[in-house]
Amino acid sequence: MEIIDYIKAARRRLWLIILLPLLSAAVAAGILFVQPVQYTATATVNPPALVGGLSSQYTGAQGVNQFVAQFQATASSPVIREKVEALTGADAADVNNNLSVTQVLASSSVAVSYTSPKKNEVSPVVEAASSLTLKALFSSQVDDAKARQDGARKALADTNAAIDAFTAKYKMADPQKAYEAQLSRVNALIQQQASLQAAGNPVGAAAMAAPISTAKASLDGFVPILAQYNVLQANRSSAAVNVNEADTAAAQAEVQLAAADPSKVVFVGTAQEVDRIQPMVQTALAVAAAAFVLSLLLVFLLEVIARSRTTAAVETTESRRADLPGGRRHAAEPPAEREDPEDSTSGPGPLHPATLS
Repeated sequence: MEIIDYIKAARRRLWLIILLPLLSAAVAAGILFVQPVQYTATATVNPPALVGGLSSQYTGAQGVNQFVAQFQATASSPVIREKVEALTGADAADVNNNLSVTQVLASSSVAVSYTSPKKNEVSPVVEAASSLTLKALFSSQVDDAKARQDGARKALADTNAAIDAFTAKYKMADPQKAYEAQLSRVNALIQQQASLQAAGNPVGAAAMAAPISTAKASLDGFVPILAQYNVLQANRSSAAVNVNEADTAAAQAEVQLAAADPSKVVFVGTAQEVDRIQPMVQTALAVAAAAFVLSLLLVFLLEVIARSRTTAAVETTESRRADLPGGRRHAAEPPAEREDPEDSTSGPGPLHPATLS
């Protein structure tokens, strides 16, 4: 089919090209118009004190992105949405489909939006979703810090208990001081022996050998005791450091949780009616455009069908004529040419009736 043929066919069926898009757009607009009025509300979470600080859990160059991503993931979790449904009575399908969380430009602020045909429901839903998400983000840090704090304190208590058991076993409150005292005693005995020898009393000096030997043996017995005690002391020092760090982390987590109070960082907007005109016009135009393309395809299809039927009818007529008696001969042999009476080159012309008489 040539383009000119298609244009002619389109002119003949211009009513289809115009009517189909108009009807489609009208139906789409009508369907949207009869839908219930929708209302929307937005809660803005503005957490400048929660992101970027040295004591914040969201620090560094990626602190903002980390906070926004974590907030979105937590707000979209089934746990938060189930709690929102329980608190507000909102439909589960509406909460799953119509609750959205978006970042406000490139800031750390987050917008929580919800759309529903129930006007008195939208603001409570965004407020509950924002508050529950903040609590989940920062209360979990408090719980983790307290768990770490409890573990560090238990480890310190265990090391203190081990030291107490060590003291009870060896009857030494401070083995290091006991070792130093014994060392001083050995040195004193050796000095006394040297003094006796210097005074010309070899018998007295020789008598000091046995006490010195006994004192040195006792001093040697302190070596494994001191090694064990030093390990216990190192464990207790490490446990004490861990307790201090855990206490600091727990205090910081408590401060962060207090700063994440929804009454301080969540700002809930009022319910607003959703504009239906703009989406209605956009949808109608899109449907009309699709219907226009469809109408062009229908025109092409109808023209092809019409041409096919015409061709089939012509072939059927010729076939019937060929089946008549002599039809094949007449169809096969070309008709005889009539001679032109005025053509002198074709021989003598026909005789006049007067001549025949």
